[in-house]
Amino acid sequence: MNMQQHHFLVLVTLGAAPAFAQTVPPADGSAAIGEHSAASIPDFSGIWGHPYLTGGFEQPLSGPGPVRNRARRRDGVSSEYQLIGDYTNPILKPQAAEEVKKHGEFR
Repeated sequence: MNMQQHHFLVLVTLGAAPAFAQTVPPADGSAAIGEHSAASIPDFSGIWGHPYLTGGFEQPLSGPGPVRNRARRRDGVSSEYQLIGDYTNPILKPQAAEEVKKHGEFR
């Protein structure tokens, strides 16, 4: 392929790019018929993450909770420097529980 053909293909590709781009809904919130309105977009603003490695996950309202860290400091708080998964947690399948137990014994 010579240089002119290469440049032509690049220009055609770049020229077609706006045709594949998503359209932005109007700022006033009105949308054309058949398009999604701004209200259908979920709002992910605010703090919704779990910034803590060893204790940031809440217990569910019912049923077993997440796999917790079995390693504890002297004061009884979960250790952030030693991670040993709770292999007795009922959410783990037997093969997964065995792996968690094996990695905990390795430490």
